[in-house]
Amino acid sequence: MEDLPSGAGFAPQTVGAGLPETLEEAEQLATSIERAVQHETGRGVRNLSVEVNREGVLLKGRCTTYYCKQLAQHAAMCMTGGDRLTNSIEVS
Repeated sequence: MEDLPSGAGFAPQTVGAGLPETLEEAEQLATSIERAVQHETGRGVRNLSVEVNREGVLLKGRCTTYYCKQLAQHAAMCMTGGDRLTNSIEVS
């Protein structure tokens, strides 16, 4: 699995680490995912929202290409190990 740049202000979660158990950890993970997505897509996702809870991770927002949507999903998967990720980013 590809590591994200360490200088971008976030640290990838290890694969298989699972979802956070506390609200504080969930908020930290959501912030890290948001930074990673914006970095990997060149801020190509407008109105980006990342929700992390016991059911999984939900990405919301809008972008102009399916490639950008795919980049956002890949960045989020690197942070969560792929655990229960729902990509609801709209392409328009």
